[in-house]
Amino acid sequence: MLLKLIAAIAMLIDHIGYYFFRWLPGDLYFTFRAIGRMAFPIFAFFIALGYQRTGHLGRYFLRLLSFAVISEVIIRWGNGLAAVHTSGTNILFTFAAALGFISGWTLLTNSWRERVARLELLTNTGGKNKDQIFYQIKFTPGDVSLHPIWGMLLGIAAMIISLVVVVYLKSDYGVYGVLTVFTFHLILTRNKDEADLTVLMSKSLTAIVILNIGTLITYHYILGMPEGFSYLQLLSVLSVFIIFSAKPGKQALYGSKPAAWKRYSLYVFYPSHIFILCLIVYLIR
Repeated sequence: MLLKLIAAIAMLIDHIGYYFFRWLPGDLYFTFRAIGRMAFPIFAFFIALGYQRTGHLGRYFLRLLSFAVISEVIIRWGNGLAAVHTSGTNILFTFAAALGFISGWTLLTNSWRERVARLELLTNTGGKNKDQIFYQIKFTPGDVSLHPIWGMLLGIAAMIISLVVVVYLKSDYGVYGVLTVFTFHLILTRNKDEADLTVLMSKSLTAIVILNIGTLITYHYILGMPEGFSYLQLLSVLSVFIIFSAKPGKQALYGSKPAAWKRYSLYVFYPSHIFILCLIVYLIR
């Protein structure tokens, strides 16, 4: 919960800078927005972690999507009061799309793998049979059988659709946001037995730096759309040091599952704090 609290505070500071820019000195505005760059990667990390830990992916996706729609209504209402024009949609749509992208990747990479259960005979005392007799049985989790070709095609389709959706909706952080969540997913999946936070930090830092530089080059020099990715966003790589720092990192990765009210509190805080900031702007402008 400590790591989420840090992200929430960084997000609040960022949005204070965004909505009150006309009353803030230039240096203070830049400082607020720079601090805010720490928030998104932390939330992206938790989405990737949530994908691994959830026992009901469908519910997780629907929860994100539901709060995305509700938040969009509240945020647009607030922006209307504050006379702030935005053409895109909120970050929760990006996170929901990221779940679809990761699901597609999982289907693509695992559909051709056969799962085999090994059954061994035990003695009356619970020990293994000395003759080492065992049986291998092919099984399909959830009783769902899918031909590898169809699995790969559906996986690719899910990944493409997820990216198309964020581009169409112009959701916050867009394709870059989806790929950030996906990057953390790969790090966590391929190092699930790694207990050394410094190793996870090193690998994540390398991957996130490559992603940020690649995105910067793509938007500025290939697509010719510098407004799509600011140089300020490069500061977000520093969040990796926060994510995998001793106390917050251990609590997030190895701590017990937080209570439901704590998990839902951030969903409520996200649109609520934006609306309150917009209301203040409306009252003072």
